[in-house]
Amino acid sequence: MTNDSFEMETQSSAIAAFTLAQFAFWGLIESGIISTEKASEMLEQGIAAHSKGDLAHQNAAQMLQTILDMVQRDQRSPVN
Repeated sequence: MTNDSFEMETQSSAIAAFTLAQFAFWGLIESGIISTEKASEMLEQGIAAHSKGDLAHQNAAQMLQTILDMVQRDQRSPVN
């Protein structure tokens, strides 16, 4: 496997893992296992920790911020 192929496989695996983690996390919220408040708190802690790290960690913090925005937006949505 060439270095480019290995790098592409690594990046693809990371994207797939992050997507699956999003689904799992969202499932915990939707099923009521964790509240949106607790989820927000967990995400805020992760963002704070990662934002102090190197560029890879800062990028991870940005990804977590995206999820936090989704959680908070869902929390404010009116219930039918």
